Amino acid sequence: METGDGVPVSSRVSAKIQQLVNTLKMPRRPPLREFFVDDFEELLEVQQPDPKQPRPEGAEMLAVSGEALGVVTNWPPSLEAALQRWGTISPKAPCLTSLDTTGKPLYVLTYGKLWSRSIKLAYNILHKLGSKQEPMLRPGDRVALVFPNNDPVAFMVAFYGCLLAEVVPVPIEVPLTRKDAGSQQIGFLLGSCGVTVALTSDACHKGLPKSATGEIPQFRGWPKLLWFVTESKHLSKPPRDWFPHIKDANSDTAYIEYKTCKDGSVLGVTVMRIALLTHCQSLTQSCGYTEGKTLTLNSLSLSLSLSLSLSLYS
Repeated sequence: METGDGVPVSSRVSAKIQQLVNTLKMPRRPPLREFFVDDFEELLEVQQPDPKQPRPEGAEMLAVSGEALGVVTNWPPSLEAALQRWGTISPKAPCLTSLDTTGKPLYVLTYGKLWSRSIKLAYNILHKLGSKQEPMLRPGDRVALVFPNNDPVAFMVAFYGCLLAEVVPVPIEVPLTRKDAGSQQIGFLLGSCGVTVALTSDACHKGLPKSATGEIPQFRGWPKLLWFVTESKHLSKPPRDWFPHIKDANSDTAYIEYKTCKDGSVLGVTVMRIALLTHCQSLTQSCGYTEGKTLTLNSLSLSLSLSLSLSLYS
């Protein structure tokens, strides 16, 4: 039997079946290489050094050894122990004063508030994320800290909350857009550190990019994150018999910061707890910080936590 154009019916049916078979054999996903093609305009621009910039001249400067620091015997054995000491002995003493753009005080954080809020956050980090059988965070895990530069109070509470919970904070910049090229390198750092939870403030959480459903989308190059707001009103009160485990400073990781290399890549830097403690002790003693002395800080970074911790040793 033939059709009007002289083609056998069986031949046409066989051709359609063969076409269907070929379609089913085609891969449903694009080739692997297509997943790693970046748009040209989204690539990081590497800043080239200016050839006209002046070159260093003169003799090389050498460090001079100063006088040996005196031996202090009553240092707290760790930052957490220092916070516990001043949070219980002088709970109403000011620890941090946040200023607005005109230099007027916005909020005064006392040692007692820092101590109580850090304990509350530490409890929620360990016991309110995930289930009792499978918590999302355990001591030693890494967690991202995403706070703007104008909110040092929330950052400080989150930083000490992580120390009390024995999780490792990884402070990063606030992502501006979903396809921010610079944040792709940060995402690689977070993925390498195994970060699955990001701590942030209520105001910062509201300002992050949102999808049509109101959820925070997964930023390009970032691992999938659970965003956790650290304000006290969003946290559960810990039981009276719960208390964080405070131990002496050791070689465990205290936090991970990062630096951006000339080629645009991000390099993580691990700081041990004993190094953090020694740094604070050295600066406190060499700079002669005393109780009640006011320090002015104009930027939010890990040096903020270090500098603010100095007053805990006065």
